[in-house]
Amino acid sequence: MTTAEISKPKVGRPKGAKTQDLPVQNVFLSQCPVCLSTDRLGYSSVKTREFSGTAPNGQPFNFVSRKRTRCLKCGQKRIDVTYENAI
Repeated sequence: MTTAEISKPKVGRPKGAKTQDLPVQNVFLSQCPVCLSTDRLGYSSVKTREFSGTAPNGQPFNFVSRKRTRCLKCGQKRIDVTYENAI
């Protein structure tokens, strides 16, 4: 066998392939309603439901997730709601 037959496959985007413009999404950090801190414990009891509509920021969504957490600064419990659009 020659080295040409054993060579590794090329890595990366194929020649002639164009880059895609992906949609930009705004990510908002969840804040504590009491002290406005963004430091929190990990999420627990995550519940995701299939539901479609328009999020408060005007973007369409397919899923709603509710995640329980607690503020690290003041200990306030809260539920973070996220709207997800799975294509």
